[in-house]
Amino acid sequence: MKRSTLRSQLILGFALVTVPLVILLIWNNMYATKVVHSQVAQSNKNMLTMYMNQIDQVLEELDKYLYRTANQDNDLISLSAFDKDNPESYYAKIRTLNAMYLNTNYYKDADVLFAYSSKYNDLLVAPQPYMNNERKESIKTRLDKLMLDSESRSTLQRSWQLIYQDNQYSLVRLVDTGYESYIGAWVDINRLMIPLNLLHLGERGQALFLSKEGTVLNALRDVEFKKSLQSIDWKMDLTEEDQPFQIVRLAEKYLLVVQPSHNADIYLSVMIPERNLLEGLTFFQRINYYVSVLALVILSIYLFFLENFILKPIARLIKGMRRIYSGDLSVRFKDDRLMEFKVIGETFNNMVTQIEVLKIDIYEEQIRTKKAELKHLQAQIHPHFFMNSLNIVYNLAQTKNFELIQQMAINLVKYFRFAIRTHLSSITLLEELDHIRSYLAVQQVRFPEHLSFHIDIAPELQSYRIPPSTIQPLVENAMIHGFSINQFQSFQISIEVRSDPDSESHIVVQVRDNGKGIPDEKLRQLQSHSYFEEEGNEHIGLWNVMRRCKLYYKSNVDIVLERAEPSGSIVTLRLPRQRSDE
Repeated sequence: MKRSTLRSQLILGFALVTVPLVILLIWNNMYATKVVHSQVAQSNKNMLTMYMNQIDQVLEELDKYLYRTANQDNDLISLSAFDKDNPESYYAKIRTLNAMYLNTNYYKDADVLFAYSSKYNDLLVAPQPYMNNERKESIKTRLDKLMLDSESRSTLQRSWQLIYQDNQYSLVRLVDTGYESYIGAWVDINRLMIPLNLLHLGERGQALFLSKEGTVLNALRDVEFKKSLQSIDWKMDLTEEDQPFQIVRLAEKYLLVVQPSHNADIYLSVMIPERNLLEGLTFFQRINYYVSVLALVILSIYLFFLENFILKPIARLIKGMRRIYSGDLSVRFKDDRLMEFKVIGETFNNMVTQIEVLKIDIYEEQIRTKKAELKHLQAQIHPHFFMNSLNIVYNLAQTKNFELIQQMAINLVKYFRFAIRTHLSSITLLEELDHIRSYLAVQQVRFPEHLSFHIDIAPELQSYRIPPSTIQPLVENAMIHGFSINQFQSFQISIEVRSDPDSESHIVVQVRDNGKGIPDEKLRQLQSHSYFEEEGNEHIGLWNVMRRCKLYYKSNVDIVLERAEPSGSIVTLRLPRQRSDE
């Protein structure tokens, strides 16, 4: 490997600077980060497991109390056993309510204990003493609605369910006695968070209760932080329970540790800012500082080398390429300091000389190719109508209506006289519409009672020139794909040519019919831009129109297909008013 080559200089310089630096920095940062993340995550995982086990134990104890009461409390069972006016029913309510008030002292994590008689729609509520009246009434109102709905009662009997009330989430559980009465408990999520609020998780660290959909269940003081949590894909993070932690990105990186509950569809998680985890890594920070300073010095020297031996010659080469792109073929490149640039300079100069010689020949060849393609596309349209014309003449001969045969023959002569003029590159709009009128007259002879047409063109546009057979394929497609014999109405085709109301430099050609219309799937295909990019076997007429108009006007043209109301279709072609001279 020669030292004077560009490859040797780049490989040597890159290896000396980047390989040791990258290896050291990557190993140092990855190892330190991995150690800190693992240790902090494991510590918080153990803590979350402990707290979640305590919460699950609270929910299990409440479950046991609810099931025991539902099976053994005769007063609860009797809520629906007696008539409403029976004194025993009243005494059963009093004893049940007193028992629930008494049990609120034993189950302090339950904000509300309640009983319900579905037979008499009677709800008994025993809240904790600390709860204010406004909160009591709100919970009672919500429980009334839940208990009235049999589907809600069935859902609450399966497991602890999340309920959103008064801008906070709660867990609600219901147990059926089997005698048209129920016992349940209401637990506020924020009360379960009280022990976790005492944890020190850093300045912006947070302990969260999450639903399985990722909804934050507990109240947060930091409103901006709560909004930023909505950008996290919680479903993905919550399902990765086999991982001890995940790293999530908000305004900064956070270490996320999650612990699921075994008794409810909730997750307990902590989010700790990564910068808080790395505050104690002073040794690794000092190494990174010295390495960064050393790297800055080495890279400065390396950049000086790149600037003088590589970047400046490349910049001169790019500048020369841009001048060639703008049409200046007098540019030449010369640089003898490196072998590669010397070879590039010689190749570049030879290439510019060849481009200068071949430019005119290539341009003329492209013009000849486009003209040949234009005539080929024009010729593709003629056979499409030829077979239909023979079939119409054959049918007229069978009827022996010689007057119609003569009329048909005149229109066919006009039509084919126009069609065989393939040497013309443009015609007037009036000539194109006369050609269409002959075509529709032939079709009208075939279907005298089922076809009518109307052609309208602004007088000032009659002399405007377009490529031959630009509008005729649109009309022919309407006949082929939209025509059907209907005893209640005739098939109508309307051709309208007018100035574009949105642009003085364009005209609009619109072909409308009241036929079968275009199926939804085919309409979506025709409305897509990709349909006209490649030639296909179906709707070749539309493809030819777009292709020939692009060649003629040397710019894109717009064609819009849509459904007409109440039936039929509308094809709108938007063309430039002037074309560039050939």
